Amino acid sequence: MDQRQQARIDLAAILRWSARLGLNEGVDNHFSVLVPGTEDRFIINPHRRHWRDMRASDLVEVDGDGNLVVGDEPPEATAFFIHWRVHTQCGHAKAILHAHMPYATALTITVDRALDPTASQNAMRYIDRIAVDREWGTWTVNASGTTRNE
Repeated sequence: MDQRQQARIDLAAILRWSARLGLNEGVDNHFSVLVPGTEDRFIINPHRRHWRDMRASDLVEVDGDGNLVVGDEPPEATAFFIHWRVHTQCGHAKAILHAHMPYATALTITVDRALDPTASQNAMRYIDRIAVDREWGTWTVNASGTTRNE
C-alpha cells in the first residue's frame, strides 16, 4: 500500500474514532493531513459528511489554490483556508485536527458564568432566550477539585 492511501485510511480512522469519543460538533469540524511526499496538497474530510460515517474513499484532496484534485465534493471554504494556512506556515504540521468539542466549546463561550451567545454560531439560538442569576453563588475550580462558594 502506498503512503497516500495509508494517510487516507489513517485520517478516516481518526475521524471515526473522534466521533465515537464525542469530539465533533455536527459536520463543521475538519481534520487534514499533508499528502505524503508533497508540500502543496492535503487530504481533508469533505463538507457535510459526518465523521462517524467517514471512509478513506470519502476523503478529498485539494491543492494550494483550493482546487479539488481527488474526490467528489470540496471541503467547506473556511476549512480549506484555515488548514492550508497552517500547513504552509508550519512546515512541521503534517496533520491538523480542528475540533469543537462540546465541553470545550461550552467553557469558551462563558463570560462571568453567563452564556455569551455571540461567541459561538451554535449558541446564537439562545440570544434573548436566557436569563442568568448572578447572585446565586460561584464555583472555584482548582487542582483539589471544584468547590461551591457560598
